[in-house]
Amino acid sequence: MFVVGTISHKIAPVLRRVYDQMCETKWVVAFGVCTCTGASMINYATVQGIDTILPVDIYIPGCPPRPEAVLDGLMKLQTKIEKQKQAL
Repeated sequence: MFVVGTISHKIAPVLRRVYDQMCETKWVVAFGVCTCTGASMINYATVQGIDTILPVDIYIPGCPPRPEAVLDGLMKLQTKIEKQKQAL
């Protein structure tokens, strides 16, 4: 699952429900600084970090993320998936 953009408290339960309904194996990628930390939007309506709702496997930094950071994050996810397949 790619989580992109600012997460509000209103959408957080829906996002959690989608995650719970996903098939195993679950992979979550937090895409951008707004998703990872809530960015500069410190208010009552914004979740301050997606990791308070979902377990995140890969964080891709930037606002917006640079193409190099996206490719690096995807390659890290690919290695993580390959390591899990080898462990099974």
